[in-house]
Amino acid sequence: MDIVVLKFGGTSVCDEKTRYEAFKHIRREVNAGYRVVVVVSAMGRVGAPYATDTLKSLVAYHLSKKESDRLISCGEVISSIVMSDFLQQEGLKACALAPNEVGIKTDRNFSNANIEKVETDYLLSQLKEYQVVVVPGFVGTTSENEITTLGRGGSDTSAVALGAALHAVYVDIYSDVEGVMTADPKLVKNARVLEKISYDNLIALAARGAKVIHLKAVELAKQNHVKLRLRSTTADHIGTYVVEEEISSISLAYKTGYTRYELVGVTTPINCQPLTKHGLCWYASSQDEKVVEDYLTENKISYQKEENYVRVSLINQQRSPKEETYYVSAMKLEDTLNFLHCNLT
Repeated sequence: MDIVVLKFGGTSVCDEKTRYEAFKHIRREVNAGYRVVVVVSAMGRVGAPYATDTLKSLVAYHLSKKESDRLISCGEVISSIVMSDFLQQEGLKACALAPNEVGIKTDRNFSNANIEKVETDYLLSQLKEYQVVVVPGFVGTTSENEITTLGRGGSDTSAVALGAALHAVYVDIYSDVEGVMTADPKLVKNARVLEKISYDNLIALAARGAKVIHLKAVELAKQNHVKLRLRSTTADHIGTYVVEEEISSISLAYKTGYTRYELVGVTTPINCQPLTKHGLCWYASSQDEKVVEDYLTENKISYQKEENYVRVSLINQQRSPKEETYYVSAMKLEDTLNFLHCNLT
């Protein structure tokens, strides 16, 4: 039995129109003779009724992480049942599995659980009976059958883990972009799709803010030699193949949420790990502001700060790989990306 795993993100299953686009990809694989495991995220983004962040907003954050996981897992469970029903309406023999039936077993690190093993017996039995088995991504269960979630981007990780355990022919990650791009196409008009990218290059991009796939998923794919393709739900483009060999490429990635510090009267080396020197200024993630400012106050270092900066990374994976880093005001991000893309890629 040849199996493929197809993962569809929230924007790919948010309404009947996008679900039909996903169905066309699923039908193509069924017609090619594959049994298909479909991994789905919660439908839509914040504001949509069953999106993860919408479900979180229903409570006042007095829940334990264990209780929170039970709540937000509902988004993926609902999505899997809705998708299964849609596929059946379109003539495919499909079913949806509950989290405890999928077989992804995790530790008890609720809200950011780690996969310990994947039990495939029940899933394989369903694949013998059904053309398509739809499973909720992002969700696992402990050995005591407690619901856990895998953290941000966990549906990508679910798909790769299932692909590895099922020895899938390939794993396709579908989203609203055509593949791995030279830059964010929403900000850079001339961004191009990369035909191929190596695991290592993709790991570097994901670690520096590129959102085409979650970092943990790429690392897991490399570790298990999973054949990955990154594709668009709504476009016919073949997407980007992730391969073992090194591929020459230059790409831009960015990560928001930095604060710039101009330090005054510094006479001793700075020994504050969150602070990074770049040019004449220092930068730190906004979430580390208190640590940084406590350090500066304790060491009697005067400073001026400006918030809302972005770290831009130019990843040059040619014969001699290197990275160039720039910190820019969020107001200048689009102009900076377009300038770098035009002149350096």
